[in-house]
Amino acid sequence: MKRKLLRCAALAFAAGPLSSAGWAQPAAEEARQWLERMIQTTQTLNYEGTFIYVQGPHVEAMRIVHGGGPDGERQRLISLNGPPREIVVTNNSVICLLPKRQATFPGGDYQRSSFPISIPRDLGRLESHYGFELLGEDRIAGLPARVIAIKPRDAWRFGYRLWLDRQNAMVLRSALLDDKGYPLEQLMFTDLQVRSRIDETAFASPALPRNAEPPPTTRTTEDPRPPAGVPVTQSAWRVAQLPEGFVKVLHNRFAETSGRHPTEHMVFADGLATVSVFLEKLDGAPPLLQGGSQLGSMNAFGTVMGNHQILVVGEVPAATVRYIATSIQYDPEADKP
Repeated sequence: MKRKLLRCAALAFAAGPLSSAGWAQPAAEEARQWLERMIQTTQTLNYEGTFIYVQGPHVEAMRIVHGGGPDGERQRLISLNGPPREIVVTNNSVICLLPKRQATFPGGDYQRSSFPISIPRDLGRLESHYGFELLGEDRIAGLPARVIAIKPRDAWRFGYRLWLDRQNAMVLRSALLDDKGYPLEQLMFTDLQVRSRIDETAFASPALPRNAEPPPTTRTTEDPRPPAGVPVTQSAWRVAQLPEGFVKVLHNRFAETSGRHPTEHMVFADGLATVSVFLEKLDGAPPLLQGGSQLGSMNAFGTVMGNHQILVVGEVPAATVRYIATSIQYDPEADKP
């Protein structure tokens, strides 16, 4: 993995824990039913609209077109402010159009979360560490909405508040909340139209600007994508203790084309929150991060062990990434056959 990509990860990955003892069981069950409807809608509904995304000082307006059906999901995102940017997502690829350049990412190289929030179909996976609650009614984009809270039962994870369209449970607004209940990240539709079908032309590849570079046909040393990761079955690295509920879902090894700065990448998840751990051999290079760093909802914590940079990044509280980073152990004997 190239160091510039790791640097980007460090910058980019940057009401809270409340007891559920007093929640009425019927209300919690109704909240769960709304979330189940939302999961189905996210994958199958045909719609187009405009939403505002806010993370810290960053504000962005986007146009979205989404289609779902037997052939899977398709989605087109168009930035309405700042430099022109456009993304088309299908089951097999992601096409990104940036100023003067277009890049195509095969499905195997790109893993995305459902828009705007990724929730497992089996909500039972979350209930040990999150509670569901109905908060009342509201109106978003001119549509009546039901407000649902996803509240963490401890301090290791953030909470969510969701505004769901009363008619089809589509997410009209979402907010990621810190431990004091303040929003770290928000998304809200300003208009939304549900369609019976979306024309195929809406998902055609974005047209290149007149002075744009064509997409590369072969990988070069300047290719911004990391090489495909090799699954790791035996490693000198391990996390001795994880916050309750988090399990390892991925462990890959990367290297630059030159073979320098080999990196292991682990991903841990609790079904809603995700944390990445990068373990990079420095080979004499200076560490990218020592201590904590935050950008919006993303927290990172970096430390150095021997000749390796340890970097933990996730949309979780600062204490969570720090705890994981300080629990990492290195045993070179464990990596030997």
